[in-house]
Amino acid sequence: MGKTASPNSAIQEANPYLENPCLFPQASDRILAIKAELMAEPYSICLERPSLLFEFWESKNGKAAKNLHPAEARALMLAHIMRRRRPRIYNHELIIGNMSSKRIGANFYPEGGSLNILEDLLHLENRQIPFKLAPMEKAELLRLGLKSIPVSIGGKALLKPGRFSHFLDFFRAKRYFVTEEAGISHQAGNYGEVVSHGLVKADLYARDRLKADALEDGTRLNADQRAFYKSVRTIILGIRNMASNLAAEAEKKAAAQGVALERRKELLEAAEACLHAPYYPARTFKEGLQACWLVHMAMNLEDFEQGLSFGRLDRILLPLYKADLKKGLLTYEKAVEIMASFQLKTCETIPIYSERIDQYFSGNGVAQGITVGGVNGGGRDCTNELSGLVLDAFSQIKTREPALHVRVHKKTPPWFLEKAAAVAALGCGKPSFFGDKAVIKALENTGMSKPHARDYAVIGCVEMASQGRTYNSSDAALFNLPLCLELALNQGYRFGSRRIPALRFGAPTPSVEEMDAFDQVLRAFKTQVRDSVNEMVKVITMIEQAYRVHRTTPVNSIITQGCLECGKDVTWGGAMYDLTSVQAAGLADAGDSLYALKRVVFDEKRMSLKAFVDILKSNWEGQEKLRQEISQKFPRYGNGDKDADRMTQVAADAYTDAVTAHKNSRGGQYIAGIYSMTCHHGFGKATGALPNGRPAGYRLSNGLSPVDGVDKKGPTAVLQSAASLDSSQWGNCCALNIKFDGNQFKGTKGAKILSGLITAYMNMGGMQIQPNILDAETLREAKEDPSAHPGIVVRVAGYCAYFNDLQPMVQDEVISRTSHGAE
Repeated sequence: MGKTASPNSAIQEANPYLENPCLFPQASDRILAIKAELMAEPYSICLERPSLLFEFWESKNGKAAKNLHPAEARALMLAHIMRRRRPRIYNHELIIGNMSSKRIGANFYPEGGSLNILEDLLHLENRQIPFKLAPMEKAELLRLGLKSIPVSIGGKALLKPGRFSHFLDFFRAKRYFVTEEAGISHQAGNYGEVVSHGLVKADLYARDRLKADALEDGTRLNADQRAFYKSVRTIILGIRNMASNLAAEAEKKAAAQGVALERRKELLEAAEACLHAPYYPARTFKEGLQACWLVHMAMNLEDFEQGLSFGRLDRILLPLYKADLKKGLLTYEKAVEIMASFQLKTCETIPIYSERIDQYFSGNGVAQGITVGGVNGGGRDCTNELSGLVLDAFSQIKTREPALHVRVHKKTPPWFLEKAAAVAALGCGKPSFFGDKAVIKALENTGMSKPHARDYAVIGCVEMASQGRTYNSSDAALFNLPLCLELALNQGYRFGSRRIPALRFGAPTPSVEEMDAFDQVLRAFKTQVRDSVNEMVKVITMIEQAYRVHRTTPVNSIITQGCLECGKDVTWGGAMYDLTSVQAAGLADAGDSLYALKRVVFDEKRMSLKAFVDILKSNWEGQEKLRQEISQKFPRYGNGDKDADRMTQVAADAYTDAVTAHKNSRGGQYIAGIYSMTCHHGFGKATGALPNGRPAGYRLSNGLSPVDGVDKKGPTAVLQSAASLDSSQWGNCCALNIKFDGNQFKGTKGAKILSGLITAYMNMGGMQIQPNILDAETLREAKEDPSAHPGIVVRVAGYCAYFNDLQPMVQDEVISRTSHGAE
């Protein structure tokens, strides 16, 4: 490593872990103990939050709050939860604060989609992902669930006269799956502001606006703005009360008999940190992480657990880290231990899905993202020692959470990219890699300024935001793109359905007998895409309208620029950048199918369009030879074939054009992404046979990845195909899963090879890639005997999961993905 490797080369040369990217600090006994406890802990459901929610509304204060502005009332309810919840501190941890009442627990959100878990009430212990609840807890879950029906956002938005058809479309989840019924969350808030200035700045700002009864420009406050500023002050007091209770618990534990002197000191330091931060600016590196965690807890209690992300911690915490080093308060090894303790805290929360819903989101992923590397607003590389430290900390734990994201650009220091590659080679599904060039261009196309687009952080799986400035609503819905082709080939009906208008699933389009040219097929496909997107937008709009009244988010609004200045909650359109983002599943299937249909029917004229569609309706019965020819011998996306790749672009453009034509109900822009969670399994069950040889009911392609098993020309061809697509309209990014043979990427040489592949892909214009470096045989053994290989972390879609937590069909998909060598 030369002295010109980066602006921080002097620091790096003094640090053996950054000088040698494949050298990782050894995990301390503390970190090993915390991880062991977490891995041994059964999953459960926390009923504390819903109990406190109903306790508030049934109390004298709650009944009085119903006469207040809804934003004030909600803030009072949330503050009550924060003040009344019981603090819990676990052994060994350096960052304190419990996400729920369970060591590993799923919070039940009455306002969201938690009600679906009642579907599994009688077999919670026997699910693929079992929940451990005592009989009394099950009875309480049923009671709280039934009480939740009137307050759920889905019910308030969709169970109204004239909306039953939209409720059915939402519930069936065949054309699209609207996730916002559960909550918005998915945010990378302004944690830099929290660390540097504390919540006191927002508290005093809201106080001054209320005192003046005016915005800074002198405009008088209206009723909504007054309620907003009151909600800000109320929720900040709630966070302070929660932190104070946690501090009291730490002091109590420190005073207990038999506590070791060193542990007593740690607990008292933690108590002091909670009494100071996040209300006041953080004074040390550890206090900065503690402040972030407390606000993160508040965000989870306010909304729901999905995709709430910390963003660019290597930039946010760097001043405190450097100051602590200079004062002799910290060493690199100790900072790694603190960071690992912080990262392990993210493992304490899981989602709550019924098994019906789990097929769309399999694996218990929450995706609390940390982003490292990249450029600053001025375009200069800002990779630093903390960027490597975050990676070193994760190398010690290799857990499902947090989500770890690495930004790559032309001047990314080699040591950093090689260390990131070395972490990936550990076989933990982390990190994922993002190309600054493509990402920044796409974000600018959403309306962001270049400096703000450059300062992006990754939300959850792969979604992108200018950190602290954006209300992305970044996982509003997932969209079944191939189903639109089925509808286009059957006048808006699904294959096999009766031809009566009441059962028409899509838009009315011409019959196949009327289509004499491929352009007519393409026109019908685009019509179906637009129709399905339009219907999806209607449902999202209904839910957005319900949020504005019933589920405002004051914590999110405090850490999103624009809200305080204009006196608007994020759900009212207060954010500097306001977006609604939807994702497509099955892109490769759609592109390959368009290519195959065009070639068989219109180019080679082997049969009429009607005859080909009849084959699809029969699910290829009696046509196995043709199906095999198409699926195995035709060019497919993922092999560097220009014609196949071009048709995939056509499918992508049909989708992005339909999505970006819309504005959300807050006045913001709709943007598109290409990733699928595990919706490609759920959607696949609802989708008939496709022209690319895929049978009816089979899973769809995953994100930006090729159809499983068709990428036969090696990783370079896959990357070439992916990079050839124009991603400039994918403002919510994409997910390219690629599986490598673990034996090919070991040691320093392997790290250099993998980092070289990633660099080449980004230089070609690649937007995102997430390598899975695994051994298929090990995964087969783990599926057969889960106890043989516990704790294996695999990349599923944009997120990671423990292999043993996945539905069997998803396990099979991960095993079956093409495994590439280095060539």
